[in-house]
Amino acid sequence: MPVAWALLLFVASSVPGTSYPEVSFAFADKLVHLGIYGVLGALLAWAARANLAWSTVGVWSFAIGMASLYGATDELHQYFVPNRSADVRDLLADAVGAGVGAALVLVIFVWRRKGAGLKPKPGTTSSRKSQVQVKSK
Repeated sequence: MPVAWALLLFVASSVPGTSYPEVSFAFADKLVHLGIYGVLGALLAWAARANLAWSTVGVWSFAIGMASLYGATDELHQYFVPNRSADVRDLLADAVGAGVGAALVLVIFVWRRKGAGLKPKPGTTSSRKSQVQVKSK
């Protein structure tokens, strides 16, 4: 899913800037970046959490790092699109959005884990590996 979302973002960022509607309030473009990259961060966290035995902080860091790296390449790409520009503030909004999206997904995982009565092993965070070990007891 994260790859499909990234491809959709690439297509959307290839559209010349004059093709988007005018918005009448300040920082509207930053809110768009927050939302779009929030979804990317959430998808990356979900995929990493489901497939890797990493700590919660590791998954969160991975999601922010990958989304920010993609955001940087997207800003570079926009530099070459007519009536678009690369903006460091957009990249910052991308990273913040990815962090929020990833955090929300991880909160859901922790909440669901607590609802199922599972606890992490002492000295670890709630990783997929510890879930399997706790379930088998």
